[in-house]
Amino acid sequence: MNDAMNRKEKVMGFIYVFLLFASVTATCCLLLFYYNSDYKVFSRKDFAIYKMDRIREYQDAQSEVSVMVDSLYDKIDHYNPGVQAVYEENDIKFMVNTLKNIYEERAWDVRYKSFYHVSEFYYMWFIDKKDLWGKQENIRKFRKNLEECEVGLLKNKNDLNTSLNR
Repeated sequence: MNDAMNRKEKVMGFIYVFLLFASVTATCCLLLFYYNSDYKVFSRKDFAIYKMDRIREYQDAQSEVSVMVDSLYDKIDHYNPGVQAVYEENDIKFMVNTLKNIYEERAWDVRYKSFYHVSEFYYMWFIDKKDLWGKQENIRKFRKNLEECEVGLLKNKNDLNTSLNR
């Protein structure tokens, strides 16, 4: 009989703990989801409106930045590294960093990563244009030095030939 009583007590204890757990869980869920103001975002209509607002914000940002991207393209396209204009270089770097900052402000939204990619592309183009100009200048200097060496070599040959012929 003592064994049966313990079994009955175990079942009653299990039911008591289960009911206590269920009531505490229901109360917590009610407090978290019903009284939470952010829960309203998850209704279908409000969520659709919220999503449309985010799309509209992105489109507005895109239209604002398109003017800057066009002017950045023109600046890099017309940039001449041979002219010592530090302000042009700083202006290009500033515009590229502005594009990066737009992404960094909203890094949680994947769509804004396009601004980051555009800024990286333009920065690489700018750096490549400067490097290409530097390499072309080096080639010009080397060709000039080669021509001077060839002229000097021909002069030395002529001098040597005239001194041997005497």
